[in-house]
Amino acid sequence: MKGRNTSQTRIRSGFTLLEVVIALAVFGFLIGGLLGFLPWGIEGVGKVKDQSTAYGLVDAIDVELERMGFSLVEAATKNLDDMYNPTSPPIESTEKYILLMVARNAGGSVAFEQVVSEEDSAYLNNVGNDQEGKIIDSFDKDAGGTVYFNRTNEGPVSLHGHENEDWKTPPYSFSWIPEDERYFLIKVSQFPFNHRHQHHPSHGYLALQIDVQWPYKLPVPPEGFRRVQEKYRSHFRFPLAISR
Repeated sequence: MKGRNTSQTRIRSGFTLLEVVIALAVFGFLIGGLLGFLPWGIEGVGKVKDQSTAYGLVDAIDVELERMGFSLVEAATKNLDDMYNPTSPPIESTEKYILLMVARNAGGSVAFEQVVSEEDSAYLNNVGNDQEGKIIDSFDKDAGGTVYFNRTNEGPVSLHGHENEDWKTPPYSFSWIPEDERYFLIKVSQFPFNHRHQHHPSHGYLALQIDVQWPYKLPVPPEGFRRVQEKYRSHFRFPLAISR
């Protein structure tokens, strides 16, 4: 009798078919839910990586601005008119310039792309526009003289100035970033009119607003690119100053 009871106890301690089916259903439901979060997790890792790369561009941005020089950056971020008028203070410019720089997805070095005039949100979010704004090639300074943004006597200054295809092949490729690899966009502008950091020719420094945006341009096979509308980009903003 004792052995028979023990056998019955062992039989009753097992799972029924219904219990197994229910357990598998619950397990499948949980796994399905977790797998549903997988794309979000992968996307989150990509966002964190891009953000970390953007933070790492700060020093490279400073180096490129210093390479370009105070006079060129001052003209490329024009925000005021009559800056050198001795009889009246500077006035807010009707056409403001924005200096554009770019970097690859992997970060590292930053390159001066071009100068554009400030555009409204409707222009920036127009999917049909390949450029960020109207391209500015040169600027006549109030105190005399002309600043050329895209070419000098020695060769191209900006990526937009690399008109000769020879500049896109080694050994010059170190100063060239293909259009479809310009993942990070760095917008450089002066502080607005009447701001406490508004530029003045008497200053020994130029205070700037830096806005790092991504993604800027993406490849379109076989050979092409598309500019991502500004409303779909991420931003990292910080102030920076360069000295004369």
